[in-house]
Amino acid sequence: MLINLKKFLLSDDLVMNVDDRLTIMDEEFLEKNKLKKEIEFSGRFFKVEKSLLLNAKINYFYSETCARCLEEFENKITANFNAIIVDKLNDDYEAEDIEILIKDSCIDLEEPIKQVVYLSMPMKALCKTDCKGICPKCGINLNTDKCECNDFVIDPRLEKLKTLLSD
Repeated sequence: MLINLKKFLLSDDLVMNVDDRLTIMDEEFLEKNKLKKEIEFSGRFFKVEKSLLLNAKINYFYSETCARCLEEFENKITANFNAIIVDKLNDDYEAEDIEILIKDSCIDLEEPIKQVVYLSMPMKALCKTDCKGICPKCGINLNTDKCECNDFVIDPRLEKLKTLLSD
């Protein structure tokens, strides 16, 4: 995922827009996260004094299992990030922005995008916001079927009180 900035760096322009589809080549990363290879990238490069900044957004798709109903579905995530383009990486750098190394007027976005993907994936994904999940008694998917289980549940701590009235 190389982007050549040579023309932009030599020009008097202060902003350069890039809209592209990028392909992640790391098969292990794709398989582990169930990602599709193509990632939509939209970014703006800015010249600010002697610095080069990137404000970007990525859209990616991946397969996920719903945390409630356990059905497989495809999820789309949009993540924004900022980066600073540098000649040399700073080991002590601790900011929200990502550092991207520029070499021969080109930058490689694969590692920064992989970082953003890791950080933007939800901990618990739902197939839809109103997912009903599965019945805790019979295990039927409540989004597709209606179960015949009794919804009345007695708190186990109060179960003994039921015997008081039967005597």
